[in-house]
Parts: sequence; structure tokens; C-alpha cells
Amino acid sequence: MKFEEISAEQLMRSMALIGEAAEHVMQGGIGEDLVKEIVAYRSKGKGEADAFEWAVRLFAQYLPRVLKENVEDLYKVLAAVDGQTVEEYQACTTAKKVLADVAALKAALSKDGELRELFEGFLA
Repeated sequence: MKFEEISAEQLMRSMALIGEAAEHVMQGGIGEDLVKEIVAYRSKGKGEADAFEWAVRLFAQYLPRVLKENVEDLYKVLAAVDGQTVEEYQACTTAKKVLADVAALKAALSKDGELRELFEGFLA
């Protein structure tokens, strides 16, 4: 995962790719379930400090289902955080790299992870 090394131009392409994947996931069955999860979470009145931890746990919880139902969207996210197009990512990746990238993405979003600070504003 090379997200911290990409240029501003690559970042904008990456964010668009992540947005495309998120939009597609949200339009499917997972999206309906996620909306229910979000409504339930917000009704509990949790503070902002809890929001990111909750979102990371939710990501981990839904990852197996995304792998089953939205593989192409996962490729988009992994390519985006690697600063590549989906085609470039698929051309140079192996099963081992995909698994390592999923683990690295989860770690990068966890406490003290390099992506946490970047995305925390979206979840506050």
C-alpha cells in the first residue's frame, strides 16, 4: 500500500475511485444494511471519539460480505490506496499482495494508522 506516497493528482483520482466503489456498495444490499447500522449508531448518541473506532469495526464486520458481493469495488479501493488504476493494480498483483493490502488497509485505518487522520473528518 503506497497511499502516503502518491501525488495530489493521484490522490484526486484515488478519491474518485473510492467514491465510485462506495457509491456502488451503498446501492446494493450491503448499503441497506449499512444505513440501518448508521441509523442505530447515531440514535445511541455516541461521541465523535467513538465514531472512527465504530466505523473501523463495521468495515471489518462487512469485509467478508464485500469480498463475496463486491469484489470489483474492493479492487477499486485497493488500487486507489496503491495510487493505481484498477487495471494497473490487477495486472501487477498476486493473491498474496491482495491479502497483504487488505490487512494493510485495515491497519492504516486503525488507531494511529496513517489513513485514520485523513479519513477521520468524514466520520465525525
